[in-house]
Amino acid sequence: MLSKVKILGHALHPMLIPFPIAFNTATMVCCIVYATTGNIFWFHVAFVANCAAIILSAVAMLPGLIDWLSIPSLSDAKSTGLKHMVANIFSLGFFTANAAVMFTEFDNAHPPATSHIMMTVFGFLVMLYAGFQGWSLVQTHHIGVDMNANEDVPAQEEIEENASAIFTNTAEKK
Repeated sequence: MLSKVKILGHALHPMLIPFPIAFNTATMVCCIVYATTGNIFWFHVAFVANCAAIILSAVAMLPGLIDWLSIPSLSDAKSTGLKHMVANIFSLGFFTANAAVMFTEFDNAHPPATSHIMMTVFGFLVMLYAGFQGWSLVQTHHIGVDMNANEDVPAQEEIEENASAIFTNTAEKK
């Protein structure tokens, strides 16, 4: 089943999800670095990354929801998609709660770190589960995959010939 939300023929949801994943990961890492160094800079970076993750998660959710609504009911893919969506909502909840608490502590000289580490680690682990379910949608259920695409794959001999041309001894050409 092809994605319903596309840009130039490419599914939009898979293009957007690396951004919240990166910012959620950065939030967790910065919280851990803040806890180990005590440098308030890392707390502030964690807060900014957390806010970016929340905004970009919301942006990625809309095309994901539209795609999920188009999956046939009572299919395994619909069930897997629901697990993916619910896990992402829970992950977003952990990171949103973390941002709310960080906001109240933003001007503190030494905000506590333990609660932020716990919330981001829990959110990160739930995000990993959600990612596993999302990958199952692609790999197992072929959601967003054009099964009728005719890719022009060269013959093995042509690949070897091209590789030989690329990796020949370039010292002779000098």
